[in-house]
Amino acid sequence: MKRFVVLLLSSLLSSCVYLVEDTTPDSRPIPVPNSQMVPAPSAGNYTYACNEGRLVVNYLSSDSVRVFYNDAFQALSLRSISPERVYSNGTYTWSLNRSGQGTLRVGSQFVRTGCAL
Repeated sequence: MKRFVVLLLSSLLSSCVYLVEDTTPDSRPIPVPNSQMVPAPSAGNYTYACNEGRLVVNYLSSDSVRVFYNDAFQALSLRSISPERVYSNGTYTWSLNRSGQGTLRVGSQFVRTGCAL
């Protein structure tokens, strides 16, 4: 009798299907259509006129910049290209929109807004 119960249980369990949702984040980048990407400025130094004063941004490559603020350069890496081109190091964030206007944020505070060449 025990063998029959074990066989019956094993056959019933083998027919069960467990559905498990994968909750791990997908690390693959999401493709962005070219029409939505903000193009990178050419490498070089740019001086932006902002509402709160001037700001020098040194574009080193398409994915890194240095921003001169408070008498020091801050190295920032590209974080996003759509809907704005965003460079950040966690503390400083330089955002550039499609029309070429930028903003600089330190933490959660905007310190330069309406920046344009």
